[in-house]
Amino acid sequence: MTTKTKQTAHLEVRSQKSVGSSYGKFGGPDTYVAVQIVPDGEVPLRALNHTFAAQRGIEIRWIGEGYAEHTGPRSSLGRAIKAAQALVDEINERNES
Repeated sequence: MTTKTKQTAHLEVRSQKSVGSSYGKFGGPDTYVAVQIVPDGEVPLRALNHTFAAQRGIEIRWIGEGYAEHTGPRSSLGRAIKAAQALVDEINERNES
């Protein structure tokens, strides 16, 4: 019989360096969204490093990315934040019972 440990999910919206040209050309998305799923007794990571996460039993789920200037509900970043928040709510509600 395996005992399932309780977990807490945390929404992470982080900035990243836009990958583009140094000549002012168009770069890639500058913000990404992830969810940290942290077992009880562990502290959430400040830096989302998959190696450190695996050592501590933390799961990181990458949800999406977008542009910080565009956060409306129809933008890619807005949709990613909404999806991540739904996942966080589902995991946290499941573990409260």
